[in-house]
Amino acid sequence: MTVRVRLTTRQERDLVVATEAGDVEACRHLVAAFLPAISAQARHFPAGGGVLREELLQEGVVGLLSAARHYDASRNVPFWAYASFWVRKAMQRLVAELTRPVVLSDRAARDLAALAKARSGHLQARGAEPTSDELVQATGLSRSHLEHLEAAVRTPRSLEQPGGAGDAEGASTVGDLIPDVAAERAYDTVLDVIEQHEVRKLTERLGHRERIVVRAHYGIGVPPQTLHQIGNRLGVTAERARQIEVNALEEMRDALVGAHELGVPAPRDLDSLDDQVCQNA
Repeated sequence: MTVRVRLTTRQERDLVVATEAGDVEACRHLVAAFLPAISAQARHFPAGGGVLREELLQEGVVGLLSAARHYDASRNVPFWAYASFWVRKAMQRLVAELTRPVVLSDRAARDLAALAKARSGHLQARGAEPTSDELVQATGLSRSHLEHLEAAVRTPRSLEQPGGAGDAEGASTVGDLIPDVAAERAYDTVLDVIEQHEVRKLTERLGHRERIVVRAHYGIGVPPQTLHQIGNRLGVTAERARQIEVNALEEMRDALVGAHELGVPAPRDLDSLDDQVCQNA
């Protein structure tokens, strides 16, 4: 167990001044004197989560030495009262860099701690997760600030993780749910190239879901619908509906190419389909 070396205010100032001047021995004494206080600060951070206690202590020492460089001994402020801010800030930055997608400021970290405390208190008192309105009321934070804090600490997800239960087939991943805007624009040009009556015939070759998506999105026999509307109808996400559409359009094109190879006349603009799709991709 490390025992803190008790220093008088004068001894603290002398060590800080000597450390700032480059005295290595004074620097060692300063760190040894305040290591127990740094250790106490480290205990405020939850164990685990990818951050080792030794790493917190090392970062705390860095914060202590930064405080020594900025400390103004003429103000007669106790050194630790000033240095504790630097130590805590250094530890918070380390935790943010190792466990969060963004680095939080000292103020944001305090707000996040208040948010976690309010959520925990509500859960213990009522046995249910608090709503956003209840968190806003409990913490005094604005709704937009609260949303930004929650987004900042949200755990990143791998693109290979399952995308959720929205897809009845259960085959979607997070990567599947990221919209490909360029691809969607490219395939939106298909009906500008293939005549409507040809498309209607081709949709008869598709499966049930593919036929619904293509006809609904392009207004073939029904009013046009967005991918969000179609996805809600099928019980899948809008991005999944787009993927179904892409596959369906590929099947339709393959059918057209096959017909052309057999000598069946293709729609008049089929030859320019690839060029237009690539130009819009």
